[in-house]
Amino acid sequence: MVETFGAHYVSLHVRVSNQAAIHLYRDTLGFKTEKTEAKYYADGEDAYCMKLELGFIRQQLQEGDEADGEKTGEAQDEGEAVGDVGRATDPKAAAEKEDKKRKVKVGRGLGVGELVERDESKH
Repeated sequence: MVETFGAHYVSLHVRVSNQAAIHLYRDTLGFKTEKTEAKYYADGEDAYCMKLELGFIRQQLQEGDEADGEKTGEAQDEGEAVGDVGRATDPKAAAEKEDKKRKVKVGRGLGVGELVERDESKH
């Protein structure tokens, strides 16, 4: 979202009764509850409006760009070559392209992989 759209934050709504989603978004991914929207859902249930600031990802990307000696904010093509078109034939050029990849902590890097799925239909 930061690289492709220049997003500064991500927001979402979650049912106040959905404790699993609240735990995921708030405790694991770091979303903050902005407000409660009364009767947000068609059945009349309230929803939490939650927001995650993306400044930390933007900073990681800028630090990575500065370490690579690149200009910050410059869009890069991250797509993989399809077929032979765009594929580097020179092994040195291919190695240089590989060196430009950066890792940013999202999803599993923030602990999502540690969550356990439960079957609550039996309760």
